[in-house]
Amino acid sequence: MPSKTKKSLEALMAYIKQSKSRRATIVRGQGEPGHRAAPARGGNHDARIGSRIDVGEIIKKAGKEYRRYKFQLNLNAQDSTLKKKAAQDSHKVYSTADLEIKGDRTEEDEEQAMRDFEEQLSKNLRE
Repeated sequence: MPSKTKKSLEALMAYIKQSKSRRATIVRGQGEPGHRAAPARGGNHDARIGSRIDVGEIIKKAGKEYRRYKFQLNLNAQDSTLKKKAAQDSHKVYSTADLEIKGDRTEEDEEQAMRDFEEQLSKNLRE
């Protein structure tokens, strides 16, 4: 049975994939390090999902630029298990994903980038 952290990550990915603009924000590497990529702070999605994707630093790999994203839990999570974990360390990074920054992606490229993003977050999940 998947852990509550894993379920929260799955709910967050479903939320991101529902909106073309949310996907585009991530795939294009937009945002400032330390700020949220999804979901927006406040509102019912933040507490219901119980986790977030924060924008990380730009890193270089093999001469290419990548944006690192960080999966973290929220202090205001509705789920008591997630809330308790977040209260222990609200800045703990449970997973990361690195996406190459490209300005000229086709829709197909964006879809592949989202699949890679989700796969990395899932594979790198540390509880």
